[in-house]
Amino acid sequence: MNRPSPPTQLDPAADAARLLRRIGFATLVLVLPLAALVSRRAAVVLVPIGISLLIIAALVEEPGQFLAALKAALLSRPGLILLGLIAWSVLSLVWSPFPGTAAEKAGNLALAVALGFVGLAALPERMRASNLNLAALGTGIAGVFALGLIVVAALRHADAPQGAVERGVSIILIMAWPALAWLLSRERGMTALGLALVVGLLALTRFEDGETMAMIFGAVAFGAVTASRDGATRAIAAIVAGLMLFAPLLPFLLAPLVSLLPDGSSDFAQMLSIWADVIRQSPVELVTGHGLDTVLRGQMTGVLPQPAPATLLFETWYELGLVGAATAAACLYFAIRAAGRMPGALSAGGVAAFTTAFALGTFGFAPLLPWWLMTLTAVVLIFGAIARGQYRTDRPAVPLPTRHASPARPRAGTPPASGS
Repeated sequence: MNRPSPPTQLDPAADAARLLRRIGFATLVLVLPLAALVSRRAAVVLVPIGISLLIIAALVEEPGQFLAALKAALLSRPGLILLGLIAWSVLSLVWSPFPGTAAEKAGNLALAVALGFVGLAALPERMRASNLNLAALGTGIAGVFALGLIVVAALRHADAPQGAVERGVSIILIMAWPALAWLLSRERGMTALGLALVVGLLALTRFEDGETMAMIFGAVAFGAVTASRDGATRAIAAIVAGLMLFAPLLPFLLAPLVSLLPDGSSDFAQMLSIWADVIRQSPVELVTGHGLDTVLRGQMTGVLPQPAPATLLFETWYELGLVGAATAAACLYFAIRAAGRMPGALSAGGVAAFTTAFALGTFGFAPLLPWWLMTLTAVVLIFGAIARGQYRTDRPAVPLPTRHASPARPRAGTPPASGS
C-alpha cells in the first residue's frame, strides 16, 4: 500500500518576496518604456519604485545576503572610485557660485548611484528566466507603440512628436541593448532580429539629436566585442577613458581640421574657440573645476557665451576639473572592462550600451539630467539581472561511441598468446 507523500511546506515569506521581485522588475523593464512614451517624468518616478520593491523582496527573503552584497559592492575598486567621484562633486559645492542648484544636481547624482548600488545588491543569486523575458517583451511592445505614435503624427502633418514621445524613444533605444543581449543569450535569433529592426527604425527618427550616430557606434562596438571580446573591450575602454581624460586637448587638435571645412562648420569652430579660451583663462579651475551646474547657469548669466559646447566632456572638465575628469575616466574604464567580462552575448551588449550612452553624452544629449541618470541606472540593473539569469554550468557532453578494432578471436584449437 502506497503511503501518501507529506504535504509540501509553504513559505509565505519566500512567495511574497518572489511576487515583489517580479513586480519590481516588471516596473523597470515593462512599465517604464511604455510609460515614458506618455509621461516625461516616468523614469524619475518608476525607477525608484521598482528598485524599492526589489530591496523589500531581498530584505524579506535574505537580508544577510543583501547586506553582504551591498558591502562588497561599496568596497570594490570600481565602487570606491565611483564614491570618490560623488564625494568630489559634493565638495565642489564649496566653490560653486550657484550652491542651490548645484546641490540639487549633486543630490540627483548621489541618488542615482545609491539606487544602482542597492538595486544590484538586492538581486537574487539566480534570476528567473520568466522575469527576464519581460525585458525583451517590454522593449518590443514599447518600440512598436512608439513607431505607431510617430506614424500617426506624420499622417497628421505634425512637425514633431510630443516631448514625452521623444524622451520615451530615447529610453527605448538604450534599453534595447540588454533586451537584445538576453535574446541572443537564449539563442532566439529571429526574435532578436525583429527587435533590432524596430529599434533601428526608431533610431532613424532621432537623427538630428545624434541618437542615430550613437546607436551606430554602439552597433560597431557590439560587432567588435562579438568578434574579439578581450581585445575590443580593452580598446573601447581605453578610447572612452582617454577621450574623457584628455578632452582639453580636443579644441586645439580639432581647430586646424575644422578650419579646412566649409563655412557650415562655423558654429562648431566657435564652440572650439570658446573651449580653448576657457582653458587659457582659467588654469587653476582646470584642476578644481568651477563647481557643479556652472555650465548651464553660466550661460544663463552671461559668464559663458551661449555657443559653449553642450557636451559631457566639456561639462565634466568645466565643473569638476582634472580631479573629476580623471575619476570619471577611471569609472568608465573599469565599468566597460567589467561589462566585457560578462558571459556570452551580455559582454557585447554591455559594451555597446556603455558606448551608446557615452556617445550620446559626447553629442550633448541630456547631460546628467535626472531622467537620463535614472534610465542608465535601470539599464545597469537589467544587465546585472540578466547576468544572474545565465546558465551557471555546462551540460555534460555525451560521449559518442567510437569503433575500436576488436581483438581477433583465436581460432579453434589455437592456444592464446602468452602475455607478459
